Parts: sequence; structure tokens; C-alpha cells
Amino acid sequence: MLLKGINDNPLSARWKKRFSEQPIETQKKLEALNSMNSKDYQFKVIKKTKNPPNEGDIFLVSPREGVYFYGRVLKSDINHITKDTFIHGKSVVVIFKSKTNSIDMANYFPNYDDLLIGPEIVDSTYWSKGFFFTIANLPIDQKEKQLDYGFYSIGKGKYFKENGIEIDHKPIILGTYGIATITGIARNVEKELIIDPALLDF
Repeated sequence: MLLKGINDNPLSARWKKRFSEQPIETQKKLEALNSMNSKDYQFKVIKKTKNPPNEGDIFLVSPREGVYFYGRVLKSDINHITKDTFIHGKSVVVIFKSKTNSIDMANYFPNYDDLLIGPEIVDSTYWSKGFFFTIANLPIDQKEKQLDYGFYSIGKGKYFKENGIEIDHKPIILGTYGIATITGIARNVEKELIIDPALLDF
């Protein structure tokens, strides 16, 4: 599906709408985030590992000390159709709103209809730096295999799967087509925490 151009970016349009709906004080905090040092909102280090992510991994991220959100690896070792050097071999992750204050699976209740953020394409640096910490692995179930997710390419104005295959519709669960930077996901999570501070409550 070819869109008209960059100005039609559905992710940008969605964010502008959400931003406009926020109270003025929240808008100011979101704007201030743009000038913040990334160290001020980067995830806390949980534990560094050299082990690469695997499909079905459940991991934790910690935006605040003692607060962990659950994440899931939907795809690992992406087999890109053009063997794209940036995306080939990377992983697709999502992060849920379900959270815990201990490193375990007790509060793992994944809800794909109300994600914290996602989907994102990442490399193993998130694990090697300790920002993502895998705690379990469960097979991707049939419902997850049928998730309508994909990515919007700003440059091409089209929707794609992570492997480079074009999608002819706007996916229900939509992310940006490209590799997330090492601070990019933390910044997106911080936006959600600014909009809804109750996400940190237990």
C-alpha cells in the first residue's frame, strides 16, 4: 500500500493527536523530554549477558529502580529478504504494561490490545548492556503467530513485516521500520510514564 508521502506518516499523526489531547502540564513535560540527556531516562541495568535473544523469550526492563515491565521477543534472528545488513539477524520485541517489583514471572499477564510500547526491531546490545534481562522462554502460541503487527517505513511510505515483505494494509499493531537506538525504547517508555504516571503504581 503506497501512501502519499512522509506527511502521511500514521505514527506521527497518531502521536500528534495523543499529544494534543494531553493537559498542558503533561505537554510541557513531554516537550522537556526532547532536551533531556538520555542518561536521565535510560533503563536501569538489570544484568548484562552475552546470550543472544531467542524467539519466545520473556524479558524485563526497568525504567525505575525496583520497577520492571515485561517484554516479549516475537521474532529473533530476522531473515530479511534482501539480507539487509541493518535488520537481518535482529529481533522484534514488544513491552507490556504488566509489571513486577521482583525478577520473576508472577505478574506476567501479556495484553497485546494495550501494549506499553511496540513493536520494535532491536539488536542484542539491549541484552549485552543489561537493559533487557531474559527470565524465561515460552513458545510463541497460535494467537501470537496471528497478531496483525508490522512496521511503517517513513522513507518508502509503505508497511512491511520485519523480514522486508510488504503489507497491503495498515497493521493493527504498528511500529517504525528500522532499528531502535539504544536509548530509543527508553525514551518511548518515558513518554508513556509521563502521560500516565499510574503505570508505575502497584
